[in-house]
Amino acid sequence: MFVCICNAINDRSVREIIAGAPHITSPVGVHRAAGCKPQCGRCMESMADMIAEARAGDCLTGALQAAD
Repeated sequence: MFVCICNAINDRSVREIIAGAPHITSPVGVHRAAGCKPQCGRCMESMADMIAEARAGDCLTGALQAAD
């Protein structure tokens, strides 16, 4: 599924970018990593949600590992 129609960035690409670059904390960072710039802005909320979900999962994984 395309997340950013203007730049043809799909959900798989967004997830790979987020997973490969933990320093990315915003949709603009995802666009930069994909080698483009945001255009219309419709994708920003979806990308922000995907980043938040990935970071929440990272925190949970880190907490579980620390508990071991």
